Amino acid sequence: MSGTRLFASLTLALGACATADPGGGNNGNVDAPGGSEVDAPGGGDPDAPGSTVDAPMTPIDAPPGNIDAALQTITLSQSGAMTITALNSVSCNAAGITAENSYYRVFRLSDFGVVRPFTAQRIDFGVESADAEVGTSQTVQVRLYTLNGTFITTNLTSVAGQLVTVNDTTAGIVLPVALSPAPVIQPTETLVAELFVPDSDADGNGAGNIFFIGSNTTAETGPSYIRAPDCAITQPATVDSINFPDMHVVLTVTGVF
Repeated sequence: MSGTRLFASLTLALGACATADPGGGNNGNVDAPGGSEVDAPGGGDPDAPGSTVDAPMTPIDAPPGNIDAALQTITLSQSGAMTITALNSVSCNAAGITAENSYYRVFRLSDFGVVRPFTAQRIDFGVESADAEVGTSQTVQVRLYTLNGTFITTNLTSVAGQLVTVNDTTAGIVLPVALSPAPVIQPTETLVAELFVPDSDADGNGAGNIFFIGSNTTAETGPSYIRAPDCAITQPATVDSINFPDMHVVLTVTGVF
């Protein structure tokens, strides 16, 4: 695959929710000589209590609120478009051969109106181009985490992961990946989606896969992140901070709440 793009010390290729009657006596005065009423003391009427025993004011089987509301489907996205722009992405690579790269999006569930537990069913990610060293496909991985604190890897808790086979392509495509089992995340959480691309030249012989995540230049509502240890980016950093401000990665999460 031709064309390279520099990143740090290595080459970064651009590509990429009834009244009851208890029968308590007569109501007359037969049983109550002397002007007192044994059957109705204090002016009360035990045969006609003021509240209905078998018709409570609040139905037990219909509490306030809507606990049986239909589930809503939502896609967590910070992308203005899902189209893939050619030669727009970067990767940490050596002589065009892809090293380890991770690409991220960070979604605070409350920002998307999620008010009940969120079941993440699918991750979609873009591919600008892919070229396998052996055969016609390579394997990457989608991962989901919850984030507690600042965005560093030690603050991430894994909740899902799925291996994905990516066929060779230069067309610019978006791949949907079903999550099994589908994790359930509480609405107060922040969710992090990652596309992990392994080092394809671990043996150092110069042969390996080429992979560029899909991206575009359409306005985004949150930053795109990259982590690339071989290029001295050991913690997630915005692509803007490494001088690629127009690389807006296509990476979304779809689910129900």
